[in-house]
Formats: sequence, structure tokens, C-alpha cells
Amino acid sequence: MFSKFKAFLKYTAPDFFVASPWNKNRFSPFLRFARLQLLFALGDDKAYVDWINDLVLPIKKGDNGLTGNYYFGLHKFEDMAFVIHILREDDVFVDVGANLGSYSLTASGVAKARSLAYEPVPDTYGRLIQILCVNSLLDRVSPFMIALTTPLDSEDGIMLRFSSDRGCMNSFVDEGYTGSVVDVVTSTLDDQCGRSKPVLLKIDVEGFEADVLKGASQVLAAESLLAVIIEGQTDEVNYIFKNAGFIDVNYCPLSRAIRPHSKTAPNRIWIKSSRYDVVEDRLRSASAHSVYGNYI
Repeated sequence: MFSKFKAFLKYTAPDFFVASPWNKNRFSPFLRFARLQLLFALGDDKAYVDWINDLVLPIKKGDNGLTGNYYFGLHKFEDMAFVIHILREDDVFVDVGANLGSYSLTASGVAKARSLAYEPVPDTYGRLIQILCVNSLLDRVSPFMIALTTPLDSEDGIMLRFSSDRGCMNSFVDEGYTGSVVDVVTSTLDDQCGRSKPVLLKIDVEGFEADVLKGASQVLAAESLLAVIIEGQTDEVNYIFKNAGFIDVNYCPLSRAIRPHSKTAPNRIWIKSSRYDVVEDRLRSASAHSVYGNYI
């Protein structure tokens, strides 16, 4: 436990102190970290911890995204607050690379939107189903064990090979990968969601974001779509968005302001330029929600 606490101090705590949106309760994450590690040290294989909006996180060792949410409230503060503020009840949110469902929980459990969650790795998909069941969200979140990719890579029943032994970091691998693998059904975002009228997309597919976007021209052009949160900022990804009429921004949740992109971060928010005024209005008029006693 001491070694894990040192790792927490080295890798996680600095991010909190630098990026914390609140000046009070700065030591609360340390207390939650200690509590969780104590539960594991006492022999619990899984800890059920209260999160926000009466949601529950069933956390196992190594569940990095879920533990970040438990420690800090919102692990990716700007992005997850953007999800809460831009979505309205029964809007459609598409979660590509859902993993254990942090964003789908936020969209459907807090904002009350309807989520389509795509997670291709069977073990992770099974955990996702369990987490949704614990929170009684299967009526609002529709999970799919499908890998979204390019039209070429999804024709004629092509299967893609994914690692299955890397936990939250499982991703597409080639024949040279020596670990455990699984072959997964493929499709495109257009084929899956072209008629769903999504309002917001989140794409996090471990470096294959451009492949997803190549199969998403219809979705990107949809009048309903307001914004995309995406990991990976390659020149190819940026070109696809700019060519589709999107602009990249930073979001300041406490002031509800969107500003031209300048802050370097793992994820980026792209807003459809023709719907900029609509996005601003939604963000400013969204209901406030409590995150561990702090309102956003």
C-alpha cells in the first residue's frame, strides 16, 4: 500500500493540485485514495463506492478511469463537465471506446441523456454491463461489443484483433502481438448511428481515432451534432474536423465559457462552427450539479 501511495503522490496528486477547479477540500482525494486502498488491503476484490448524483462505482484494482472519478469527482474535469452541461434529457450521446463507462455514466446518469456505448473487448464489455446494471442504467445506455473503424476495414464481416490482457489500455494489435488477443466484429459510426441524431460524440480508441472518423462522414454532417470530444490530435484528425466545419476549443466549466483552443491536453473538444451559438446557450443555461459538494 505504501508503494501505491508513493505512486499516487508522484503521478496523480500533482495533476490535482495544478488543475483543481476548487480551492477547498484539496486533501479529500488523498482520503478517498487511502480508504480505497484500505478496502483492497483488507481483502476486498471489488469496492462499491458512492460517486456523484447517487451513482455507484464498482471499482477493482487497476480501474484507472473509475478510481480517478472516485478520487477527484470528475477525472477529466473540463471534458466531463462539458458532457454534463451540453446534454439535455433524452439527447443522444455516442461513446466510442466506452471502456468501463465513465462518460456514459456521466451522460446518462447525470445529464439523463440516452447513450450508445461501443466497447469492443469482451472482458471490458462485460464489466461495462455490470456497472450499468449496478446503476440501473440499461434503460438509458445501450452497449455494443463492436469495434468502429473505416468502411474498408468493416466490409464483408471483417474482424479486427484486439489485445485482451492490458486492462483499460486494450487496443487493436497486429499478428506480431504475443499477448492474449480476441477477434471483434466491426462496423462504422455511420452504419451504427447515422439515423440516431447524436448531439455529442466522445471518441477514445487508443490511437485509431482517424479510422473511426473516416467512417463517420454522415454523423459529422448531421444537423443534430453539436460537438465531439476526442483523444488524439494528429494532423489527420485535425484536418478531418476542420474540413467538416468544426473548430477546437477549451471549456471552462466554472464560468461556462468556451474559448479558442490554447491549452494542451490529452483530449480536445471540437464544436460545429455553424452551431456555436446553440452550444454557448446550452452550456450557460444548464442546471448546476453537485460534485462532492462543489457545484458546476
